[in-house]
Amino acid sequence: MSSIKEIAKKAGVSVSTVSRALNNYTDVNQNTRKKIIQIAQELNYFPSAVARSLVTKRSYTIGLFFGDQVNSGFDHPFFLEVLSAVRKVAGDAGYDLLIFTNLHKKKATYTTLCRERGVDGLFLILTGDGKRKNEQLIELQESGIPCVAIDLPLDGERCSYVESNNFLGAKKAVSYLIKLGHRKIALIGGDEVGKVSFDRLNGYRAALIEAGLEYDPQLVRYGCYSADQAKEATEALVSENRDVTAILAVSDVMAIGAIQRLTELGWSVPDDISVVGFDDIREASTNKPSLTTVRQCKYEMGSEAIRLLMKTIEDVSYRPSPVVIPCELIVRDSTAPPRFQK
Repeated sequence: MSSIKEIAKKAGVSVSTVSRALNNYTDVNQNTRKKIIQIAQELNYFPSAVARSLVTKRSYTIGLFFGDQVNSGFDHPFFLEVLSAVRKVAGDAGYDLLIFTNLHKKKATYTTLCRERGVDGLFLILTGDGKRKNEQLIELQESGIPCVAIDLPLDGERCSYVESNNFLGAKKAVSYLIKLGHRKIALIGGDEVGKVSFDRLNGYRAALIEAGLEYDPQLVRYGCYSADQAKEATEALVSENRDVTAILAVSDVMAIGAIQRLTELGWSVPDDISVVGFDDIREASTNKPSLTTVRQCKYEMGSEAIRLLMKTIEDVSYRPSPVVIPCELIVRDSTAPPRFQK
């Protein structure tokens, strides 16, 4: 393989000029740069990533970390589209992605993992794991390492996050159910600590209050974004509140679980009870019945998040701000006017 010295000799310039040209320094004459690049291509020269990092002080690598489970983001229907956007946008910009999977490093924090691997920044997805890692998140926010999260409120000079407008999304869903004639509407929340679940709960409450309906905490259960736990929550709700005519589950996974349990209990959806989800994962449209849901723009969330992270990496003076993306209500077959108020 050709070396940088051979390129310099053939171009009639110094080794440092070749290095600066190939690393896009602005103090190299454009004609000289073009000549160097052309010679490098002719000689089939491939720059060493290690050498480039020594010159630029960057690795052009972004770390990815997912929740508790190894690569949990890959088999999560919501995050698949987010990650597809991250891979495309980062790859087009010349970045590699490094997935942190080493569970043997039990004492390793986000900060130490980033520094050990020399990544330029971290893309963070925590699925229902925000409370346990509070100390790690505080350390990360104070570390100066560029970091952007999905649905996790990071607050640091070099950290930020991207989320949907969860409050308005939930409010739209409940307002729609109220317009259909529903008055006894239950909620299956995600968890009791996460911002996403909290915002969706507040949107649910706001829609009820705006319509002059009472907020009843007995109609709220938590399913921890799990289909199985949502089934248990659904059974508890309808056994204790036989007059419920609609349920908002704050994820499609939980909504589909709720429909499955309702069917097992002999309830017909939407004839006996309406169900609305949140996310619009692929299974929402193929479920029987197809699921009315709040669509999050998942690809846009991933695109905005990785662009925000790359801008933070590339501009040391840039201070990122949160990005909030609108939601859309998608009406399908799992909702209908109540046949009668129970």
